Amino acid sequence: MRRPRRRRLRRCSSPDRGLPPGHIGGRSDPVGALTGLFAAEPVLLERWFAAQGAPPSIDLARSGAPELSTADILTVAGPEARDEYLGLPLGYGHPVGEEGLRAAIERDRSARHADEVIVTTGATEALLLAAAAALAAGEQAAVGVPAHGGVVRALEATGAHILRVPVWRPGSSRLDLSGLFRALQRGASVLALNSPHNPTGAVADGDELAALIDACTLYGARILVDEVALSTLNPHAESVTRCPEFISGTVVAVGDLSKSLGLGGLRIGWLTCADHELLGRVTQLKDITTLGTSVTSQFLAALALENRATLARQIAALATRNRDALGDWVMQIGGAEYTPPADGLVAFPLLPMREGAMGFVERLRATAGVSVVPGVLFGVPSRLRLGLGLSPGVFTRGLERIAVALG
Repeated sequence: MRRPRRRRLRRCSSPDRGLPPGHIGGRSDPVGALTGLFAAEPVLLERWFAAQGAPPSIDLARSGAPELSTADILTVAGPEARDEYLGLPLGYGHPVGEEGLRAAIERDRSARHADEVIVTTGATEALLLAAAAALAAGEQAAVGVPAHGGVVRALEATGAHILRVPVWRPGSSRLDLSGLFRALQRGASVLALNSPHNPTGAVADGDELAALIDACTLYGARILVDEVALSTLNPHAESVTRCPEFISGTVVAVGDLSKSLGLGGLRIGWLTCADHELLGRVTQLKDITTLGTSVTSQFLAALALENRATLARQIAALATRNRDALGDWVMQIGGAEYTPPADGLVAFPLLPMREGAMGFVERLRATAGVSVVPGVLFGVPSRLRLGLGLSPGVFTRGLERIAVALG
């Protein structure tokens, strides 16, 4: 076993004027942290979506909640919010995010403190900035797979060596973290984990994740936890930021509003970490990515978070009905297998497709007007990813058409 190396997590003591404490400092040349950006491979899932064009009438390929409109948010928030929204200036937003949104993220229990939050243009930017701030070219990063390609490509963009570690076992709704423990022993500087897991809906056990965080602290490593789909199916699920070990500064948690509330068009994500030196590096890197995030988007995002209890209750109810309907449907399909997701808005059944997943998906779209995601885009060719964030009536019609296509 490799002997652990201890890393002292420093915090900035004298931030620049105009920025929350701890959001300036770190390396003087953070640009070099993205040495592999243009060498990273394409994100296959996103390239596949782009090639598909407009979705068909029944879109089971989507992995988030039903889309909301500006009117939906302002109606829930009340008439005063509408007037304030219409009067917002269209200038630059604060580099780390508007105070109101960062405070809403804290109140949502998605962060410990508002001054530990940096708002980003979606979760993808958050992952990229976190990876760049935590990794140097030539270091080793381990990512739990199967995974959304954006997580893997964000790590690749740093020039790091990527170790793909299986964390999902068919038949289990719990992620297996044992391989990530071993990756630490083999020298990984950063671990990356998606929980709730896309594409399976499996989740990391809280105690096991806490032990992994402790191990990262002991070895001087970081762990990036992508929890963008948290509490969409299980409203009682807690963010990793509520874990006592989060205070070590070892963890970077990433969230957004695309999956959880159907607000992908706002392009609002965030990262949070208790290590202010790392946050300082992220802020410097953000100067050359997006600099700031739309003020109007941040205002609507804060309203959505403040009213999450109302909005999320509806999402969890329909996702639960669809999850249960999928279980009943799979039992009627010979040769099919399915493990119900523990959280998140996706399921990953194995289905008896004669021509293979990619051919079946293309035929299903062309002849039945149903879109699903082929598992081969996650490295699992025998399965399909189905989104649960649709109205139950539409979801059921989709299953009926898939059954016909399966023959």
